[in-house]
Amino acid sequence: MKQKLPDLLFFLIKDIRYDWARTALTVVGMAMVIFSFFILNAFSRSIDFFTESVPMGSNLIVIQSDLIIPSDSSIEKKALMAAEQIPADLIMRISPVLFRQLRINDQVVQLRGARVEDWTNVFNMELIDGQWPKDFGEVAVGEGAAESNGWRVGSTVKIYGSMFRISAIARLPSSAFASIWMPLEQAEILYDKKDDYQMLVVQTAKDADAEMVKQQLQTNLQLVGEYSVFFEDSYNRQNNQMMKDMSSLMNISASMALLAVTFGTYTSTNLSLSERGREIGILRAIGFSHEVLRRLLGLRAVIQGILAFCLGLAAAGLFMGYQCTYSHLYVLWFNLILDITWQTIIGCLLLVTGLALFGAWISSHRLLFLDVNHMLRD
Repeated sequence: MKQKLPDLLFFLIKDIRYDWARTALTVVGMAMVIFSFFILNAFSRSIDFFTESVPMGSNLIVIQSDLIIPSDSSIEKKALMAAEQIPADLIMRISPVLFRQLRINDQVVQLRGARVEDWTNVFNMELIDGQWPKDFGEVAVGEGAAESNGWRVGSTVKIYGSMFRISAIARLPSSAFASIWMPLEQAEILYDKKDDYQMLVVQTAKDADAEMVKQQLQTNLQLVGEYSVFFEDSYNRQNNQMMKDMSSLMNISASMALLAVTFGTYTSTNLSLSERGREIGILRAIGFSHEVLRRLLGLRAVIQGILAFCLGLAAAGLFMGYQCTYSHLYVLWFNLILDITWQTIIGCLLLVTGLALFGAWISSHRLLFLDVNHMLRD
């Protein structure tokens, strides 16, 4: 007996209406998995965007050993004095930095204090709008922080209970993209800490052997404490590699999550066949072949997968819209902007369809080939 597609759809609709509760539960469960896939994929893509380019340079960074977060570091005045003992023909500038993390508008932001004259020469800051702080109570902000908070030149920001005016918006390297900068003297007054820094940035002379300067600096610092010296690009690469590892883990988790689609359709199909063996036997008796029943179950699984896909995609879109509008997400000071590409949507749809079909196939492979008389007796 040869059934056409309308006949299959008729039986399929009847079956879904009869078993609507289990179908709804299966669809919601798979939708949660698909939602997780889109969110993890968007996180991964956003992290990759911020780690594509790593600033290169011969600057050296001094930080307390065995630390990743600079705000946990403590560099005393004697460490600065040890660095200053390096001959002047090998280094151009030594810039101490005060570093803090603070929450502004429910967002974690870097707050850095450094000499204003070092901002362009040492830290490669590029003025976009306004002018560098001149008066007490003025700060500069990175374009990332300005964009995510809606700040402009002249806006005010509350830092540790004091109001500061934004006098400049600057373009900064990726690791400081969303940060706030203030003059070092002002930061020392605000923190009520003098000569206690979180890092030193050493700018080597143009003709100096940067590797030799690094070794000499490390030797001098070992005499006064446990400090580590990195090339600026190596330090940034270390942080970026940590972000890339996180991105890779998210990609793996997202891919593994989609395997639950196979498990969902397998479980749903297996339960239907096990509990309704007599009905399947009747269909076999009236002329439905193994192949037709397998198509029916495959089409049923595909419809469940597509419904779950639409529901998961809609939920992910709503979440990302809310995140972009009301609740910015930060990971290690990176403002993550989540979005979904058409390539991801199409790829996910194809994967969901294929995995749903595979789940239905492995579930029905054994049960559909049981003897009809045995199925009717059961």
